[in-house]
Parts: sequence; C-alpha cells; structure tokens
Amino acid sequence: MFKNPVSRRKFLKDAATATAIGALGSLMVDRAYAADTITATEWGGSYIDNIQKIAAKQSDIKINWQLYSGGAALILPKIKATWPNPGIDLVAGWDLSMQAIAREGWAEPVTAEKVPNLADIPKKLLIKDVAGNVINIPRTISSIFWFYREDKAPFEITKIDDLLDPRLAGKVCFPAPNNNSNLQMVALALHRGGDERNMEPAWDFVKELARSGNIGRVATDDSDITNSITSGETCISFMSGTSAIEIGRAFKIKYLAKMDLESGFRTFLYQEGWCVLKGGHADAAFKFANFAINAENNEEFNRKISGIPVNIKANKSDEVRPMFFNSEEMDRYIYIPDWTYVSEQADAWMKRWEQEVMPLL
Repeated sequence: MFKNPVSRRKFLKDAATATAIGALGSLMVDRAYAADTITATEWGGSYIDNIQKIAAKQSDIKINWQLYSGGAALILPKIKATWPNPGIDLVAGWDLSMQAIAREGWAEPVTAEKVPNLADIPKKLLIKDVAGNVINIPRTISSIFWFYREDKAPFEITKIDDLLDPRLAGKVCFPAPNNNSNLQMVALALHRGGDERNMEPAWDFVKELARSGNIGRVATDDSDITNSITSGETCISFMSGTSAIEIGRAFKIKYLAKMDLESGFRTFLYQEGWCVLKGGHADAAFKFANFAINAENNEEFNRKISGIPVNIKANKSDEVRPMFFNSEEMDRYIYIPDWTYVSEQADAWMKRWEQEVMPLL
C-alpha cells in the first residue's frame, strides 16, 4: 500500500488542513531558485535515501526535498490551502492521493514528449483526470498485507481469527484507520462477510480484539509498525510489502500475502509514483521524473526499497516475490476496493475509532 494509504479524503476540511500543515512542517519555500531547481515531497527512510542517490546521478535538476510526517494524504490539505501557489513541483503519492490530485485538477498533464520513458510503463497504471489527461508518473508497484515475526510469535499464525488468541496478548500492532487507508479493517470486514461499504463486521471484530488485550501497539504510521516489530514489542501487523520486506532483511518474517480466502488474510495491490503540479517548475520536474524511471534507475531504486519496478525493461529482485502475483494469483489473493469510497470515509472511520475503539484499549 500497496499505502495506507493518502487520498481524496476529507482532510481537505479547514480543521484538518491546519493539523496537516503542522504535521508536515512548513513547505513554503523561497522560490527564488534557478529554473532547474524543484521542490519535491518524499517519504523518509529508505525512500529518501535512495531517491537522493538517483538524483545524485544527474546534475541538470537540483531538488529541495520535503519529507512527509505521516501518510501522503497530509500533503493534500497543504496544496488545497495554498493553491494555486503551493510551493511544490513534484508530489510523491500512491493511488488514492494521485486520484485526489486528478480530481482536483492540480496536475500538469503527462505526455510522451515530457516523459519519454512512459513508453516503457504499463498503460494500466496510468491515472487520468476528467479531461482524459494522464496525470501520474508511476515508479513502484507494491502491496499491503499481514505479516508476522516468526521468532516472536508464540505459535504459527494461519488465520485472521488467530489475532484473538490469548497467546497473542499484547503482541498485535494494529494500525489506526489513518494508516493504510484503513485497509486493515477492510480485510476484517471481508473476512466476516462485509466489505468497504459494509464495515460493521470489521468494527465488531476490532472491538473484540481491543477488549482481548491483544493490541500492544496502535500504529499511526509505518515507522510505528517497524519500531514495534523490530524491537519485539509486538510480532504481527499489517503494512506495505516494501516495508515488511525491509524488516525481513534482518528478521525471520512470515508474509501472509498469499493465503487462502478461508484464512481471512487479504492482500491489496497499489502503485506509487509522482504527480507534477501546475505552475512552478513543471518542465524541470518532468525531466527529473523521466530520468528516475528509466530502466536502470527504476530497477536500482526499487531494489533498494523492496518494491517492484514499473519499467518493463527493469529486472525484478527475487526479494519481492511475496508481492509479485501472476494472473491466477491476482484473482485468488488480491482484493481491489472502491478507492473513491474508501477515501471518502477517512474522517468518519477515524472519529469512530477514537470514540468506540480507543476507550477499550
């Protein structure tokens, strides 16, 4: 996520805008740069480390990096509040945030002339605005799924109902609804006969889980999950495959990405990429994004972050096999939610979590 998410959320409300701006820090920058300098948003950790290495391989475009504090959705109210002068040229995001940008009409149309390497990207990954313009530049395919640390789990976890087992007391790291676009609860809903539009089964399950005492950590972002799992505080959680595989480099991790439907463990596929915002230094932003998604750079970046490259000429690492699905596996293990509906529920789901679940913890 696969992302949290990150979307066309109602974070665009005024109150949320103030919170988001505070969380991100000031992104207002001095625009008195040379024409070949851009401001770009990015996630921290391995993402910023490795995209900076890619950027260092070229000298045409200088980049002022601004890091997310929390999910990519937090950038949306910042853009909304400062439009048409957001002070940002290149926005990193995933399906939901990029679709939100498309709906708002903030993105410069992406063309083959501006991004020639788009010719090597599968067309099914391209997102269009209401006018039919492509607005995204894909760079990574990933997924979001359940996983656990085998050396810290008291037993082999084979089904989602195992989360309620007393032997997992304090060992579940459960993401709050503002993380992963609440797909963790969509998975619970699917297991008990619901879906993203019928979440009551999920609320029943998570309340039962909260009462059980098995939730040892509520995570608000991926760093919370990583710290909790790597420290041994908890042993099972739900997060992007790229992050889970990174943890797997140092610990023995069981990926629950390809489990039978009866197990209740579901996997959600998503893409990450960039949008170039209108105004500012769009040409320079397109030039850098095009450079970054050539076969060599796309392969290098995704190998380092444990993602699947989108460039069809790039090689895929064996390490990302837990996130690679053939056509049969896609039908068997992958669930694609109604992203628009999911994004619209963000505020309501978070409020309900705070009112109904947090008091039980």
